[in-house]
Amino acid sequence: MHEYRLLCEAQALKNVDLDYRIHELAYASNKASLRDKKGRLIYAKFTKLYDYERALDRLKKKQTKKKEMSPQLEAYKRFLAQKNKGGDGS
Repeated sequence: MHEYRLLCEAQALKNVDLDYRIHELAYASNKASLRDKKGRLIYAKFTKLYDYERALDRLKKKQTKKKEMSPQLEAYKRFLAQKNKGGDGS
């Protein structure tokens, strides 16, 4: 189960990196043409278009949320642990 979580985390990080590359290409190809009415660049900095650190933070928050167990699952886990110790489960 631990390996599966690591694989899922690796895939999610890979997706964030892919999004970063896509946005980087979009920024590079459209930088000269994306201007407001006054002629200023809309995205003067790449981080205005895509904030890599923020994307990683959002991913970490999602993963933390997923790691929390529901109360029913925690109760079942305690039941199995008690059963394996030789208890009657009540």
